[in-house]
Amino acid sequence: MSVDPPSYSPGPEPVVAAGAAKLTPPGPSRAERLNPPSAPLQGKFTISYPLRSFASTPHNVACIAFLLGGLWSLGLASAVGVFSGKHLIWSPAADAASLPPQGLVNALFSPFLGFYLASWAFFHLLEFVVTSMYNPGKLSVSSYLLDNGSQYHIAHALGITEFILEEAFLPAEWRKYKHLGGMALLGLVLVLGGQLFRSCAMISASSNFSHIVATTKLPSHQLVKTGIYAWSRHPSYAGFAWWAIGTQASPVAHDVRPVRF
Repeated sequence: MSVDPPSYSPGPEPVVAAGAAKLTPPGPSRAERLNPPSAPLQGKFTISYPLRSFASTPHNVACIAFLLGGLWSLGLASAVGVFSGKHLIWSPAADAASLPPQGLVNALFSPFLGFYLASWAFFHLLEFVVTSMYNPGKLSVSSYLLDNGSQYHIAHALGITEFILEEAFLPAEWRKYKHLGGMALLGLVLVLGGQLFRSCAMISASSNFSHIVATTKLPSHQLVKTGIYAWSRHPSYAGFAWWAIGTQASPVAHDVRPVRF
């Protein structure tokens, strides 16, 4: 003998008075919105370590910014020493004996080398910062412009090595020409002016600017005729060129590195 299970009826729907607001189930709390439950990991979880590639990951951005900022701070602190007056001479006929003593340690802590490193770090930091502010759609780790070829880094490394060796071992009668105050001021003006030119070009071009040279015209491309582009056709290239020449005109300059650049 079988017995049918009792049946249940939901009953009639409650009558809602006209004009009365219908009750809705409560949504997630503020804590739940800020900390949503994470989905379970699927497959094997792989840890990505920073600075092992130029992948656009938050830890890569943070680590590169930290290293460039630290280099800029140390370089700037060292560069302030040039104003002590012991590192510059204002005439080729001046006595080289007034310059600081030579040696590898003094060369490594030279304010001219500090100025060069601070300028280099600041340039790459601004490339990323200006892109993030005026062209965020193309922002990536590559916006630091550090992955632009090994030749670029080799040229800088060889130039720094050459400066250290010359500053440490170059005969005094030749070394003094690398400490001429006029050349130092010229290099400073060119570096600052070139950096300003370059950053203004990126700001004026905004989303039309790219660190990757385009070989075909896209529908989104527009010819920029405002800002600095109203009176200069290639201000970003010109700014970088003047910046680079300024680093050569500074006392870190020498005979070989301008050719490599």
